[in-house]
Amino acid sequence: MEQMFVVSVMITCLFCLTKFLERRYMSDDKKPLKDVVRDSIVVMVCSLTGAYIYFQYSDYIGDFFNIVTETKVLNPATTQVFTDVPTF
Repeated sequence: MEQMFVVSVMITCLFCLTKFLERRYMSDDKKPLKDVVRDSIVVMVCSLTGAYIYFQYSDYIGDFFNIVTETKVLNPATTQVFTDVPTF
């Protein structure tokens, strides 16, 4: 759960820094700071939603890309092999 927040906070900080630099040096028209804060909140919500979807469904996403790219990848969590001495 905390990984999602770290990812979304990093994305939001990069967005705020980029907007600040654009507003300060590149743009002729000065937008109010209210618009930058509103855009940053939207970016935070979108990145948090994207990170949640990715971390919750990463196994399904990996399986989907294995099918799309036609690669045969064994998942060690589901592939189990008996390697001990038989007990009979």
